[in-house]
Amino acid sequence: MQLDTMSTIRSTWQYDEPSPGTEHFITESFDTYQQQARLLLPDVERAPPLFVVGGARSDFTRLNPLLYRLQALGIGSLTANLSGHSLASEPGAFEPSLGTNREEALRFHRHIAPRCQTVVGHSLGASIALKLAAQQPAVDKLILICPAVYPDNAHDAPFGPAFKAAISKPYGFLDCDSFEFLRQFPGRVLLVMGEYDGLNSQVHGQGAGTSAGTLWLAGAQRYSPIPEEVTRALLKSVPPPHLECLLLSDCDHGIAAHLRETPGVADQVAQTVAEFVLDGR
Repeated sequence: MQLDTMSTIRSTWQYDEPSPGTEHFITESFDTYQQQARLLLPDVERAPPLFVVGGARSDFTRLNPLLYRLQALGIGSLTANLSGHSLASEPGAFEPSLGTNREEALRFHRHIAPRCQTVVGHSLGASIALKLAAQQPAVDKLILICPAVYPDNAHDAPFGPAFKAAISKPYGFLDCDSFEFLRQFPGRVLLVMGEYDGLNSQVHGQGAGTSAGTLWLAGAQRYSPIPEEVTRALLKSVPPPHLECLLLSDCDHGIAAHLRETPGVADQVAQTVAEFVLDGR
């Protein structure tokens, strides 16, 4: 594994801010393009590095408010830029899809696979993280942050109209083998949700088995793209002794922005995640 101390694409990052410890960069060459991942290393390591799969329209800096705090607490991470989601990942693959992203993530994960025991998936990235974890017997902990789950046939649909059509069928997400994977997963799962995500779509004028979308609640505009039934299916799929849940008050799907805007909450979330990762080690 070749580690670089500088990133040649730093000007394209969503958040260019100093890390609390060492950061290195890994570049992978694909058929016609390259992607880069960032490895955050703590001064004193307390657990093997996490592998993090970011959400739509994210680069590897989007979750800085959480990942930097974990780094300061002794837990490093590797997060990759994935095609189709950010300036930092351009030009990327031609007509990228979830399947493309999964292959990119798997390539980067191999750099830490012998030691990596925890995979983190944020929003769209959770659908990829679940597929990746199913191929990695060494992974015994999953952290799912406002997780999206999509039907299996959506993973090959290019992002754009084809992808939107594939994920828009009511209850279509139930046609996904990740729920069966979770039922058999011997490890533990931490589910992190905002209280205004995963809302009941019918209560808010939408069809059953779909998202509630954007709405006005409790004096603010809230974004709830995750169908309530997705969250319920995840909760039913993980045996109760293996499941922990963290619900963030006054927060919708935009957890990354919420952590950036509320440092005290970010401190608490990082502490909870750290305790989950370190438990049993």
